[in-house]
Amino acid sequence: MAAEEIQPHKKKKKKTSRQPSSSISSLSFSSFPDEIKETILARVSRWKYPWLSLVSKRFCSLLSSKEIYKARSQIGAKETCFYVCLSHKDSHPSWFSLWTKPGAKRKAKGKGRKNWFNKDSSGTSVVRTPFSSSQCPLVPDHFTLTVGSEFYIIGGPYQKPSSSVRVLDCRSHTWRDAPNMIVARENPFAAFVDEKIYVMGGCEIDEYPSNWIEVFDMKTQSWTALPGPGADEAELRYLLRRGYNHDLVEVFEGKLYVAIEEKEYAYGVKDGTWKLVRPKSSFLLEYQMCSCEIENVIYCCTGYGVLMWSYSSGTEGREWRDIEGLEELREDRSRGLESEGSSKFLVENYGGKLLVMWQISGKKQRNKIWYAKISLESRCNGREVWGNVECVDMLTFPVESFESFQCLTASV
Repeated sequence: MAAEEIQPHKKKKKKTSRQPSSSISSLSFSSFPDEIKETILARVSRWKYPWLSLVSKRFCSLLSSKEIYKARSQIGAKETCFYVCLSHKDSHPSWFSLWTKPGAKRKAKGKGRKNWFNKDSSGTSVVRTPFSSSQCPLVPDHFTLTVGSEFYIIGGPYQKPSSSVRVLDCRSHTWRDAPNMIVARENPFAAFVDEKIYVMGGCEIDEYPSNWIEVFDMKTQSWTALPGPGADEAELRYLLRRGYNHDLVEVFEGKLYVAIEEKEYAYGVKDGTWKLVRPKSSFLLEYQMCSCEIENVIYCCTGYGVLMWSYSSGTEGREWRDIEGLEELREDRSRGLESEGSSKFLVENYGGKLLVMWQISGKKQRNKIWYAKISLESRCNGREVWGNVECVDMLTFPVESFESFQCLTASV
């Protein structure tokens, strides 16, 4: 009935609506000043940039410019972008980004005998990054350092030491060379503290005692060498030489905590001094570990798939406790953290949630990575952390196989 009442006015409405549209068409978007274009495009989700860049070369140039990211930062439009790097035996690594389609919802299966957890309802997909694989350097085994919206690949992988530093700008997806280190290193550890990058390990401490640690100043874009432990710290020198690379480096309150062979040392970045913190490390050194930080709390996953969190014990260093409520995720033998053949685990901060990724060996799993999204809750006045598994799902990559993988996040 309402439709019949407005039917006579339909023609009149069309005429009035056509007049402004024809006048606006003369003022095309391309005629706007770049400042206005940047302000408009900065408000669009970055997930839509690949499609917008196809409109024209000018659009593509604007969407990769520094100005549009300055505008995004000013209006608080930064988004967390997630990347996966796959390492191959005889070729350059492959880089992918994980895309969550805004508003997309996939039917999630409930718990049951075959499906212990819901699948990811957000429809996460894998997309190749828009640069040639020949531009990608070989990635060290431990990790790549994230500084803002950039990834720093420092040194070379095992048995391939290098002094090079390559930087991937996640805004424009372009690579550049940063100044080389003083010493060639393999699988070094790096930490970002007070606008400086500290790099240690990956070289013989006896051969390079005066520059076993290097510091990169982001402001001056230059490297400075720092000596390792002195002659009076013979035990530490012995452990560092024997271990070659340490097991874990953690940054806490301006100090680097180095765990090696069941001992834990602290290095003060301001005074350059070493100190024995514990004769028995709390880092669970018998396991390979990976860690990330979420709201000033360090979370880790051991080599056996045990998820843990660290807290201040009132003395120097940290203590570790299990994350409660994750028994089912560990006990799912077909695809969980304790699945037969699980070979590597990584954890990342995914928008305030813990993202755990792991690889399961086998012919059917050669190009797949499992992941779980876990929300976290502090209980008992901060003495316990409980996890709620929101989903468990699998990513399939367009490659035949890969040897190892790394996951990284950047704020863009």
